[in-house]
Amino acid sequence: MTIDSSIFIEYGPRLLMGFWLTIKIVIAAIILGMPWGLVLALGRRSRFLIPRLAATSFVELFRNTPFIIQVFLFYYVLPFYGVRFPAEYVGTLALAAFGSAYFSEIIRGGIDAVSKGQLESARAIGMSDWQAMKNIVLPQTLSIILPPLTNQTLSLIKESAILSTITVHELTMSGIRVQGEIFRPFEVFIMVALLYWGLNETIAILMRKLERRSKKGRTTAQSNTGTLEKVDIVR
Repeated sequence: MTIDSSIFIEYGPRLLMGFWLTIKIVIAAIILGMPWGLVLALGRRSRFLIPRLAATSFVELFRNTPFIIQVFLFYYVLPFYGVRFPAEYVGTLALAAFGSAYFSEIIRGGIDAVSKGQLESARAIGMSDWQAMKNIVLPQTLSIILPPLTNQTLSLIKESAILSTITVHELTMSGIRVQGEIFRPFEVFIMVALLYWGLNETIAILMRKLERRSKKGRTTAQSNTGTLEKVDIVR
């Protein structure tokens, strides 16, 4: 089998348009999903039954059902209730909801991993809750949750390919349409795979650098915490 290199030049721009839409959808899903996940994480930690039950039900539903089924529910069921959006918006909302369930568990795990005694020690030497959170808790939480956040971000990029099933013209759909015109699946999907790989690899490299920086902050915060705890013991 010979590879027709002219396909890369002729149809590359069309794939790049779908690639750009994939990037925009994933960014929007993260922007929506992260705060959503934070609310869910706080809801699951709530002392009150109703918010805890609601948050837990949402997380378990979206974690334990296939993403493609969730996409179909958003795309085909919402119009029955008079809610109609373009496929790109519906796909972004579905991806954000799916991601928020996983972001929620990541954030909740990061908060739980930081000792409660650290916050109490900070208060004991006169720090406000915000100062203790900013200087002691958050630097440690960030370094704890960065690796799973990276994995979940990469997962969202790959899951975004499922949006092609509802006619969202992202990267996978662009590849399918080009392949349907020229009947050269090898060249087309090699380009698609390389674009996905390049995006994921770039994000992984950037997040590893950020993780190394956050670990330095965590080390500083832990040393501060050790001092705080010693002061608290002396008192």
